[in-house]
Amino acid sequence: MSKQSEIKINQFQLAVLLDESDKDFFKCVISHSVYCLNCSDVAKNGVDITEVYLTELNDIRVHGKCKICNGDVRRLFEFGEEDRFNNKAKKLRKSIQAS
Repeated sequence: MSKQSEIKINQFQLAVLLDESDKDFFKCVISHSVYCLNCSDVAKNGVDITEVYLTELNDIRVHGKCKICNGDVRRLFEFGEEDRFNNKAKKLRKSIQAS
């Protein structure tokens, strides 16, 4: 398998990749389960998302700011292991390369 590059995606592209249950999971994690190093705790008020990446393995990596302290946070979602998601990610990559 050839190595894919990591690409930055926007919120619309993320929404295309996620099905309803993935979206619910994603929202729950962003709201309640992102650790902030600056707070030394979970970002209890959630995270403001600043950037989203589709990684080499078709996982989603989110960069953002803690809503409490404005510290930088990151979270990796390992969606790439799911065939359905992986196939959608491959199609998205092709559409981005074609444009």
